Amino acid sequence: MIPRFGYAIGAAALLAALTAAGTGGMPAAAQELPRQADGRPDLQGYWDGGPVNASHSVEDGCCDAIHSRMQSRGPERLGLPEQVVIDPPDGRIPYQPWAAERRTEMLYDMETPTELAHIDPEDRCLLVGVPRSNYRGDLEIRQNDGYVVIQYEWAHAYRVIPMDGRPHVGSGIKLFNGDSRGRWEGDTLVVEVTNFNDLPWIDSHGSFYSEALRVVERWSLVDADTLRYEATLEDPNVFTRPWTLAFNMDRKGIDGQYEFFEESCWEGVTNKHRLAAGRMAVEAGERRLHTHDGLPQ
Repeated sequence: MIPRFGYAIGAAALLAALTAAGTGGMPAAAQELPRQADGRPDLQGYWDGGPVNASHSVEDGCCDAIHSRMQSRGPERLGLPEQVVIDPPDGRIPYQPWAAERRTEMLYDMETPTELAHIDPEDRCLLVGVPRSNYRGDLEIRQNDGYVVIQYEWAHAYRVIPMDGRPHVGSGIKLFNGDSRGRWEGDTLVVEVTNFNDLPWIDSHGSFYSEALRVVERWSLVDADTLRYEATLEDPNVFTRPWTLAFNMDRKGIDGQYEFFEESCWEGVTNKHRLAAGRMAVEAGERRLHTHDGLPQ
């Protein structure tokens, strides 16, 4: 088991400091949106983590005829409640041809894994990266003039986002959640994220990227209890063009009673059995595509 408490200790202290320093109070004039003393939108609080099943696959109908039932919207209870990829309009990740072929191969590897790299990094207790962290589970935002902190229920991971215009860390530093730098554009918090490693996936369908990934996030309040999230992903090594996913988050804990659940991850509970089964299947010539045809119709 990987303990999560150590990850959160430093963030908890910083969150407390941000709460005390950044709340301030509402401006004298009544405002439609909650704002801090400096007039910036107040994004602080707990938010739900995106649409149901988005962490499974952000695409409509990913990635084959059988998977289309898993992700298609309609009477089936398994699909996305809304289209998450808003650009391109077809709701699909614009992979280069070689990358699309590799992702299909990864779907076979997921179903009959023979090595750890074939298993979703989330199932291996690794951090899930950006943007996936924002639709894997609930999150909490704290802010003041100098920083925005996002803490996640999943893995109790957190991101500390400087707002002072400092440059990104050196290009040789590669991180699971990347290196974030924030700024305000009107009432929108814009966060540029670079310096990724290539270990996390965008979702559990093997939607991969390279270390060249650059993500631009846009966080904006629709109203006091609705937060709009957009992320544009650019990776010239893997995608044919930049593409964008977006969804709304609802505020949680309006009554002040909400808190994160404790989360733990046992990385060895199923992986060794999955690897053994996958290796036996491959040796028997039964390499299979990752599908959901056994799920309820």
